[in-house]
Amino acid sequence: MSEDKSIFSWMSVPERTSKPRTTGLNMVVAVHIAIEGMNMLQDLVSGGGDYIDYYKMGTEMRLQPREVVMKRLTFLKEHGIEPYAPGGVAGKAAKQDCIDVCLDELVQLGISVVEASSVVLTMPQMLEVIQKGKDRGLTVFAEVGQKHIGWEGGPKNHMSPDDVIREMQTLLNAGAFKVIYEFTETVSLLKENRGLERLSEVVGTVGKDNIMLEVPAVGTWEELSRYLVLFIDHFGPNVNLGNVSPGHVMGIEKLRHNFSAICALGKRSSPH
Repeated sequence: MSEDKSIFSWMSVPERTSKPRTTGLNMVVAVHIAIEGMNMLQDLVSGGGDYIDYYKMGTEMRLQPREVVMKRLTFLKEHGIEPYAPGGVAGKAAKQDCIDVCLDELVQLGISVVEASSVVLTMPQMLEVIQKGKDRGLTVFAEVGQKHIGWEGGPKNHMSPDDVIREMQTLLNAGAFKVIYEFTETVSLLKENRGLERLSEVVGTVGKDNIMLEVPAVGTWEELSRYLVLFIDHFGPNVNLGNVSPGHVMGIEKLRHNFSAICALGKRSSPH
């Protein structure tokens, strides 16, 4: 959005990256929405398109007419938003031994971004997706961590920061564009003594610009904003955020721009 067309341009706010950007990314995912139709996307893009970099397409694409999916993909790309294939797509392909077929079809569909996730893939499989994706000109995000930590039937403990750092560096060295820190991993870590210090160690060692921190895609704004304020205050307004709900895009931008503090100076620390 050009400065001369912005409203309230006199407000002094933290500097924000602009599209096309490689930092300060928002990856949006629509969850618990019955149908992701064109009307929803048009409203989302008209009001918040400047702040959306990637849009995670659900695996329900498999159940929808090709022309309907292609219309959505084309619309997103026309507005500078890259369609993003979730980790479940590569995960399903790996289980069915058809990674090559999967990646070739993503290219044919015009989906240029794919996620390799340790939730569903082994490290060798993730490295394979990264290499084969790069060979096809795809951008690969690599997710580190496990879901549902502490839940019944789920993992009992989060990964150690040292293990997270080691895996993230391995994936980046293999050619991943960004590494994603699975949200339930960071939540579990933050509950521990010195949790924020240990999270800062991971981010500082791997590099803030190389990491995308996931946020909860479901739940109340009050629950979500606690993590957002923490992430933005400690890692700056241009921290990369993943799994952003469409309904939270503008709320997150207000926090990134520090609008919540304009009329309450001193009640919130300035972003680094």
